[in-house]
Amino acid sequence: MAKELKQLVALEFAGTGIRAIAAEVSDDNLIRILSDEHRKADGIKNGIVSQPSGTAFNVGALLKELHNSAGMHQPIRYISAAVGGKGMKIVPFTIERSLRKRQLITAELIDEMAMACEKEYMQEGMDVYDVIPLRYLVDDEEMEKPEGEKGNHVVGEYHLVVGNKLIRTQLQKCMERIVHTDINYMPLAAEAFSVAVSSLEEREEGCAIISFGESSTTLAIYRESILQQLMVVPLGGQHITRDIEETGISYESAEKLKCLKGVCMQQLIERPVNIKISSRTPGDAPIVLSDRFVALIIEARLDEMMEPLFDELKIRQDELPHGIIITGGGSRLGRLKEYMEARTGIRTRPGDHSVLLTKDTESRYHAPEYSQLIGTILLASSYRNEEIQQLPTGKVESEAKKKSGRRKFFGDSITQGIFRFFEDDTSLQESEEQI
Repeated sequence: MAKELKQLVALEFAGTGIRAIAAEVSDDNLIRILSDEHRKADGIKNGIVSQPSGTAFNVGALLKELHNSAGMHQPIRYISAAVGGKGMKIVPFTIERSLRKRQLITAELIDEMAMACEKEYMQEGMDVYDVIPLRYLVDDEEMEKPEGEKGNHVVGEYHLVVGNKLIRTQLQKCMERIVHTDINYMPLAAEAFSVAVSSLEEREEGCAIISFGESSTTLAIYRESILQQLMVVPLGGQHITRDIEETGISYESAEKLKCLKGVCMQQLIERPVNIKISSRTPGDAPIVLSDRFVALIIEARLDEMMEPLFDELKIRQDELPHGIIITGGGSRLGRLKEYMEARTGIRTRPGDHSVLLTKDTESRYHAPEYSQLIGTILLASSYRNEEIQQLPTGKVESEAKKKSGRRKFFGDSITQGIFRFFEDDTSLQESEEQI
């Protein structure tokens, strides 16, 4: 019997642009990517859409391009987009409920307590993006799932994922300007890239996942299948590129140099060479840079980016038997694994989401730039399946919007883009002279 396929679309908003993929998901949760599209956009910073109208235009045009390139027969009505941004973090929170008499604890009461977390958390300019239950105490007895038990007093302990409220409101303003298209599922970006590159066992026993993006770097620490810590640093790969650009070469040349010859630690270069690159000033002599000097630039910026994350990893080192998993476009930087192990003393491995893709999916989609989008598709598919199972036929679309804020435990039902090099017209060559 042929497997049923579901077509889904996911968007990723980054500091340098918007990327979208269209994919089919089979009943066994294997993903086949149909197509992807990317557009540069200047109206997104630190996860916030600062220019809703301009971004909406780009999203609309991007979805039309994706619709055509993926050969989709139906218009794209619903999309999924993971949310993340500067300042997003975890805050411990407790809710208590006293019952008049010893009575049955219902699922409705537990749901009401979770929703009360969002209502009662008060910090100006901040919003609750996820409510993660840690444990419950029923008459001082600890339990994971109190539904069906009897008691007089219930205490719920939670992790709230909070962030700038503009992340949500500005994204909503953007989508309101796009006719006949809406976001019906918004997981955390950390959940999305984590489920793509780590296993249930790793998240249960303890691991750290770091996504190196273009404009930010995100740390997610898991233990007992719960997101225990979340940190977002507003520095990423483009900041390294701009540091290299300061040597007098163009941004394009700096990016190409970083990708082709960049190494994270000066001491890891065994056979240093000089590299000749065209000056960004027409008519000037070419710039000659040592690859060791470039490594020094990269290492200095990485140390700045990673300092707060390293402090957190040091505190939790004993809780990470599965070490560190790195992903995102910036994780392709030369010798990043060795850099991470040297700085932290924690075993590090590159993330790999290729096991989630069908064999006929193009290998270019195995690149770590796609891990967040792949995870978003997988989570959206699982969420969609739950909605279909719980709702009467014909009510899925309308009810999905209403329930899009409900907590989704991505481990419950899930088993275990291209880094574009620049064209050859950018001069970048090793000189014959050795240092």
